[in-house]
Amino acid sequence: MSELLVVFVIIFLIYGAGWIWQTINDILRDSSRGTWAASPGDRPARILLGGHDLSDLARSWQRFAQDRQGEMHTRQLFQSPRVSFIHQGARALLSVHEPGENGGPLQTQLTYTVPEGWPYRLEIVPQRRPDDGSSSSANDVRVGDDAFDARYVVKANDEKFAREYLDGPSRQAVEDLRKLLGNDRVLVSMNPSRLMIRKESVIDAPETLEALASLAGRLHDRLATCWQRVNGIEILDEPEAPAEGGDVVCQICGSKIAPEAKVVCRRCSTPHHEDCWEFNGRCSTYACGEKKFAPKK
Repeated sequence: MSELLVVFVIIFLIYGAGWIWQTINDILRDSSRGTWAASPGDRPARILLGGHDLSDLARSWQRFAQDRQGEMHTRQLFQSPRVSFIHQGARALLSVHEPGENGGPLQTQLTYTVPEGWPYRLEIVPQRRPDDGSSSSANDVRVGDDAFDARYVVKANDEKFAREYLDGPSRQAVEDLRKLLGNDRVLVSMNPSRLMIRKESVIDAPETLEALASLAGRLHDRLATCWQRVNGIEILDEPEAPAEGGDVVCQICGSKIAPEAKVVCRRCSTPHHEDCWEFNGRCSTYACGEKKFAPKK
């Protein structure tokens, strides 16, 4: 009997020590990602991520999700939320990039899907010191803009594509992303799987978040335009919007749309005749693909 008791005690100590060790590891891991900070008075403790209150971040990102008709995905207690939405027919994801074991600052990240068969790779980062790993080399792409070439490192698997992609508006979008928040840090990266934009800091201010998404969206739209050209699709100048009270034309039949017959795409807001929408089965805008129109007001 005493021998069984000894065996039981040994087993209990082994499992107990393992549980204690796992608990300590979990606490240390979570404390490295976020900290508990006591608030004054009787208010509950706050969970911080990179110096930002996670509850404030969640509220701001929930507003962003609503504005983009997307969905916010809340995760575990110490983890930042994510927001998925659709941009010009592409799936997009807003998230916080948390560096691995090597550490480093947190970054707000926007990721977009690219067309199937996308063959290009491109990376853009600001110039750094030679020991920072981002200094230019003889193999880097020069786009022909002296100021841009002096400020950024551009690497690509196709120089011709890189120069075409980085037209004036795209270079300006990259420059505005660099200046956003004043920290001079940005990464633009694309490969056959995704387009990714990272900006250092956890962005929770709604106006800054909207600026990030707008600039990143421009870079995605430029990618879509380049893809259309690669596939031989003619890019027409965008038609002028009708003046207030002016005629709205259906893109399917080319006829004017009477107010009582109009429906708009719930994704991109393109107007159609309701019967033309039913005939076509989806939005007529290229790469949108939405199959439902917005509820009539």
